[in-house]
Amino acid sequence: MDYRDFSKKELTDMLDLIQVSLSCRTEPEILKLTTRIKDLVSADHGVCGLGEVASGKLSKIIKIVNLDYPAGWLSMYAEEELFKTDPIIRYNYEYFKTHLWSEAMEQYREEPYTDFMNKASEFGLRYGVASGINGERCSTGSIFSFSGSSNRFKKYHKKVLDIVTPHVHQALVRVCSFNTGIAGKQAYALSCREKEVIKWMKEGKTNWEISVILNISERTVKFHVQNIEKKLNAVNKAHAIAIAMDRGLVV
Repeated sequence: MDYRDFSKKELTDMLDLIQVSLSCRTEPEILKLTTRIKDLVSADHGVCGLGEVASGKLSKIIKIVNLDYPAGWLSMYAEEELFKTDPIIRYNYEYFKTHLWSEAMEQYREEPYTDFMNKASEFGLRYGVASGINGERCSTGSIFSFSGSSNRFKKYHKKVLDIVTPHVHQALVRVCSFNTGIAGKQAYALSCREKEVIKWMKEGKTNWEISVILNISERTVKFHVQNIEKKLNAVNKAHAIAIAMDRGLVV
């Protein structure tokens, strides 16, 4: 990630958002966090949710937190189980990669998905950007989706979500665990060396830079990073850092 893409204020806002996410415990607090993300990506509407994942698909909705999507749309969405033909949902839960809505629509051109987007367009939901994390041993995954009335979303907005999503995902899982008991805090045992490595990962250092700082080979750093991700059940470095911060393993 090249942080030069962001202004000092934007970086400060994102870092503050990440810090606030560590103490998030309630649904209203999740709403505030996602509203801040909505502002960062210049969106008109936002929604986030957590669901069970099976065979690369969303199999069951656990929780939906709506910022300001139209109530009529959400009612129709629930009654008709539209998540089954939602191309944004399918792309997210198949790849768990930050994407523009247009990327999902380009991939799924079959009639059920085009019909879905036609329905969404009637509520002013045509353009957007979305992200999510496949966590908790890949059995539950999140989605954070933001839409706007015009086609204003670019690679920049994807980069914003790449930074903040892992941390807000942890906050959403935490809130859901309090309300439903789907997950509890696990004990993670990182070695002293692994704690040193993840400390520098949090500071944005590359594997090579960490190898120089710790006076070990880059290959050894990569080995430690892989072990950290495995121990924390993380899908990537950003997710590992978010979990470590959430669990108090790194400050």
